[in-house]
Amino acid sequence: MASTEAISEEIKMSTRASYTVNYNSSSHFSVITQMWGSTWPKVLPYCIFNVGLMALLIWLDEKFGKTFVIELSTQGHSFMTLVVSFLLVSRVTIGLGRYTEARDGLGVMYREQRELVQNMVIFSDHCLDRAAKEWRQEVGYRGMILLQVVMAVIDYPTTKIPAWNISELTGDEEEYVRKSTFALSAQARRWAHGLRSEWEETMRVPIHLAYLLRKSIHSQSKRLRTPMSAANESRLLGSVDSFMSGYYRIRKFLTTPVPFPLVQMSRTFVFLYIFTVPFVLLQDKSSNVAHYATVFVMTYGFMGLEIVAIELDDPFGDDENVRTLRRRACGVSGVVIVSLMVFLCCL
Repeated sequence: MASTEAISEEIKMSTRASYTVNYNSSSHFSVITQMWGSTWPKVLPYCIFNVGLMALLIWLDEKFGKTFVIELSTQGHSFMTLVVSFLLVSRVTIGLGRYTEARDGLGVMYREQRELVQNMVIFSDHCLDRAAKEWRQEVGYRGMILLQVVMAVIDYPTTKIPAWNISELTGDEEEYVRKSTFALSAQARRWAHGLRSEWEETMRVPIHLAYLLRKSIHSQSKRLRTPMSAANESRLLGSVDSFMSGYYRIRKFLTTPVPFPLVQMSRTFVFLYIFTVPFVLLQDKSSNVAHYATVFVMTYGFMGLEIVAIELDDPFGDDENVRTLRRRACGVSGVVIVSLMVFLCCL
């Protein structure tokens, strides 16, 4: 009993930490000092560099006067603050929107894949013959392969492995995909209106497999001894439709990055603004310690927001905060496989 409770507690702890960065929002000290998921490791080098620049300018000013030091207008820098703030807020807002869109698309695929498997088993549980079991296995297998190739599409920018080369894709499904892929089939290339990249071809693989999955679902009228009703078949096909809707949202995310002019302007203004702060503070007669603290805090604030925007641009990247989606993507297929095995074994 104690062993079971220990295992249960371990599962709870691992689950709690598996998909997100945890923090205690009620503790100010904990939030400020937590390093897991923090931008401190990436922002700190910029802060140190800018404080060092401030120290160098102060030393030059004290040693040589105004000979080697350029002072900037505080009024012009104040106007620039508005532009930088607007661009940074826009970048972070767009990044959060894209992150949410990617998360929602992945959640839809996850949900509909499990709904498909569960409803398929329930709607056909009156058929226990060999043909019915083979039909269920085929639908379940093609559903899981569809999920696997979508994960391959998501990972392609990193792995450069096309979806038709994943080890899970075998048999009739692999043959059909390779025959329908313009990059691999001379016959298919005849109907292509131009050359397509491997990346474009990879994004078409889930569409081919969705067709095979729909075809398998529709074949129940011939393969089940007592076919399910048209309404139940339509519900299964609806799960595939919703799954593909989620995939198209992921595809839109992958093919529509944040507009480059906005990224370029934001990055340029942030760098110009942050690394000219020491030149502006030279006119101030406060203590050197106050100058160092001001430069450090301003660099942390503006560069920190820029780094957050960069991380949000890639929800499937390796940062702790956005690694949630990559873990989710890798874990979805495993959960569906276990579910399918449990449901099929009950028949």
